[in-house]
Amino acid sequence: MASTMRTALILILTAASLAGCSVLGLGGPARDADGRVTEPADIRSTALTVGDCFSFIDGTNMAEATVVPCATTHTHIVIGQGSLTKADIDAGGGLQNAVSAACSDSFEAFVASAAEGAKPKQEFVVSTAEEDGVEVTRYSCVATDAAA
Repeated sequence: MASTMRTALILILTAASLAGCSVLGLGGPARDADGRVTEPADIRSTALTVGDCFSFIDGTNMAEATVVPCATTHTHIVIGQGSLTKADIDAGGGLQNAVSAACSDSFEAFVASAAEGAKPKQEFVVSTAEEDGVEVTRYSCVATDAAA
């Protein structure tokens, strides 16, 4: 639990902290008609979408990721996404608890479909944004994935 909390806190990213990363994610990665990545690309972690397979570029700076076709070696996969308001976070008992609860169904489904013997871990990528004039916390539910 402490590791998950540490990971979540490390992954809390704001738009302001990413302002210097403009070289990442220009135009996004190449994708096929189904939205699957077709070529490796370095992007902001907050630009990942559901189904993206990736590895963080630097384990100490999780703001950047190399997204790859899922048949290519990778360490993580995005299994869900959404956003929470401040009221959602408060009602959920804080950011860690609210995001964990929001990701629980997708993580349980991922674990159920994982290869026998696999022990995926749940992680999160979060950032703040404004949606319809309201500040929200956007999150990506991420699982470790060494299937490739």
